[in-house]
Amino acid sequence: MNQKGIFISYQMAEAIELIERYDLNNPEDVVKVQEELGVLKNKWLNDTLPGTDVKIGGSFAGMQDITVEEVVKVSELAKNVDTYTLENAGAFQHILYVNGAGKYAFDFNKLDIIANLARKNGKKIIIDSAVVFGDYYPTKLQNLNKEQITALISSYTRILVERYGDIIERIDVLNSVYKRQQISPENNSEDFWKDRFGENYGQDIIGIVRDNLGPEHSDIQLGWNEFYLTNSKYEQRRKDFLSTTSSIDGLDVVGVQDRFMSGENLDYITQSLDEITSVSKNSGKKVCLTEFSCSASGTDLKRGDTALIDTNIQNILQGVGTYCASNDTIARVEGRISDKLDYNHKELQGKGFDISTTGRKNVSSEVPVYGQVPKVPFAERSQIEIQTYESIKAKNKAIKQSKEQAKVQKDVRVKKLLPPTPNGNPINNGGYSNSMMLFIITIVALGALLAISFWLLGK
Repeated sequence: MNQKGIFISYQMAEAIELIERYDLNNPEDVVKVQEELGVLKNKWLNDTLPGTDVKIGGSFAGMQDITVEEVVKVSELAKNVDTYTLENAGAFQHILYVNGAGKYAFDFNKLDIIANLARKNGKKIIIDSAVVFGDYYPTKLQNLNKEQITALISSYTRILVERYGDIIERIDVLNSVYKRQQISPENNSEDFWKDRFGENYGQDIIGIVRDNLGPEHSDIQLGWNEFYLTNSKYEQRRKDFLSTTSSIDGLDVVGVQDRFMSGENLDYITQSLDEITSVSKNSGKKVCLTEFSCSASGTDLKRGDTALIDTNIQNILQGVGTYCASNDTIARVEGRISDKLDYNHKELQGKGFDISTTGRKNVSSEVPVYGQVPKVPFAERSQIEIQTYESIKAKNKAIKQSKEQAKVQKDVRVKKLLPPTPNGNPINNGGYSNSMMLFIITIVALGALLAISFWLLGK
């Protein structure tokens, strides 16, 4: 059975902490919460990256128009998963800054907010995009050499485990950088790491983090997370990536951050996952789906058939979810809470498409697609579960029989003799009787026409 994980931003953690300070059954408290949530939203817009004027602002999808009711739903959902994936709150390059003394330092304030929520709910956390983040060019490091960067990564890792080692499940050390220019030609962030550490930068950086975990935290998993691994357009890149990760010592998890594409064939996706899990298992590694969602391909968007795209996306999400539930090498499936909180969905909305990318249109949806319900042997189920099952089974059987009967009545029209009405006239049999009458009249007319023709020919 796969474990479940969700993304929690520091903003969401702050919102959850806010509502839990009040009694939401009290109308006056609800008003206070709404007012304070508005204050938080203004603060979020002005929050900046440590040591910079770069505003975080509205970069977290859905948080600027989140409602109290939605925060309550997320708060409950957050109690029923296994892990919280951070939204860059612990990323090395995001929290690194130069302090007033001209020294490099790290700002863990936003990670603290999520960590407090995790500890209160008894959950583990996943540090995403921890050291190498391909979406972010390392401008803060560009004047440093290999030895200086190694010292910073070492310091970062030691502080990280000192503060949060008790709740860290996994550190995604590398993220979205491998042969990135094949996907985004303008993105040259990988060149920086190759320049400082060489072609085997992945092994070196994993080694630095592993060496600084310390024996007391040696059970923390280290991962390399990449996207578009099941996209047929980048098949060779997937094979090269798996060849690279399988040879890295100290790497525990291969992350599939795919955001599957609607235009991709489901069979190809599952075959790709077979390859990923097989190669990873042979090298002693687990696989995690680290951002389980599905985007609309450019080809599908050009067609503009929203209903078809949405159907394709749902089929892929359900098909991959079913595949994951049956594969022991896939340890965890992590996803966005809903479309509203998925930046991928926000991008599609900006193009005029309102398509479900997570399988959960609203935060209030009850069961996340990526959270597979564990299979319990029928004999071990409670009496209530068995009764519910039998009730649903009976209803489904009745619905099926009703549909089959309706189909027979529609497709096979059998004429029935109908009893006369009290006035002796037959009951109108609708379209069927009208069709028969028209048929008889047509036959009679044709017979008369033939008779006249024969008579004229005989004259």
